[in-house]
Amino acid sequence: MPKVSNPYAILMAGQLSERAGMGVPLRSDPVFRGLADEFEALTAGRFERLVTQASQEELSQAFTAPSAMVLYDLLCGHAACRKWGAPAAVTGYSLGFYAAAVLAGCTTAAVILRWLSQVNDSNRRTFAPGQFRLAAVTGLSVGEMQVSLAVRGLEGVRIANINNARQLVIAGPSEEMEVALERLKAVALDVRDLPLDIPLHTEHIEPARQEVAPWWASVTTSDPTLTLVSPVDGELISDGDSFKSHMLTSLVSPTNWQAVVARLKNLNIRRALDVSPGGELGRMARWTDRELDVIPVSALWAVD
Repeated sequence: MPKVSNPYAILMAGQLSERAGMGVPLRSDPVFRGLADEFEALTAGRFERLVTQASQEELSQAFTAPSAMVLYDLLCGHAACRKWGAPAAVTGYSLGFYAAAVLAGCTTAAVILRWLSQVNDSNRRTFAPGQFRLAAVTGLSVGEMQVSLAVRGLEGVRIANINNARQLVIAGPSEEMEVALERLKAVALDVRDLPLDIPLHTEHIEPARQEVAPWWASVTTSDPTLTLVSPVDGELISDGDSFKSHMLTSLVSPTNWQAVVARLKNLNIRRALDVSPGGELGRMARWTDRELDVIPVSALWAVD
């Protein structure tokens, strides 16, 4: 197992990275026990069961996975800090950014879980099951995707995530997505549906952004104590107000993982801990920066 040393970054995972039993290897870590009481209180006694015992089906439920992943990310982040010291930077894919911001001291886990609750409640009211679809498409650039969608007049289909230069996630109304995916299968290397029907990180989430904004404006936030990289554009977040703005923007804007990885390279950070249980973030990162030394989450419990 490679030894982790500074400077290193922590890459926090988002929804669809959840795995049954993902927290089991850290159960004996003092950090787990140190955080358990707080996290149990925040989840009505569900935290430990979710990350160690829950089935994949339960864990992956659309409105369960977000809180489970944020707390799992934080568990990994604190374990990394204890083992290797503070990271040179922290960032996250999609809602992994929320955990990154908590680790960086901008806000608290309690505030983020309330944010998730409000956003999820809005999305439940706004989107009927099956109304929208999401899919991952490999082999097209952002420009090529935009042209392909425009040719078909698919105005409701949006780019939701930019995983790397030629892998995108798109989201839109189910009928338009059906047309889009048939077209894309003829020109892309791979097209696959994702098990989500909420069009995250697109303008379709505007109702949730508007609903959460008044409460969010009243929340007190702090300047980051760690270098915090925005998932929206790879920019460095320097203060609490900028963090608050990026949180709202991230609801309706694509996660740009390519820009995040480019920023780490610009910061001369050449190694990163990927906390995603299946290693997805690290693989996506290396498509952008083949020289990045990606450390798997298993390094957290490996004996040095």
